Amino acid sequence: MQNYKERIKKLRQAEEPQEYVLKLAITIFPNKDKYDKIIGNYKSWYGQNPKILNSIIELYKLYYKLAKDYFITEDKVDEEAKDFLNS
Repeated sequence: MQNYKERIKKLRQAEEPQEYVLKLAITIFPNKDKYDKIIGNYKSWYGQNPKILNSIIELYKLYYKLAKDYFITEDKVDEEAKDFLNS
């Protein structure tokens, strides 16, 4: 829970709160596999406490919706690597 407190503090201090949340979402979920893995972990950790689990899942669904347009694909990685090597 300490992690969530830190995120709220940083959000309140951010000059651009919307940009902070978007960058956080992209950092947490660079791709769908990471989302699935994190949700699976939370289900195993908090499966016995549905109130906490549901709250976390709802928060992470919002992060996922923000991040999904920015997912890193293998094609994008290959393209960036080629651009880097050609420069």
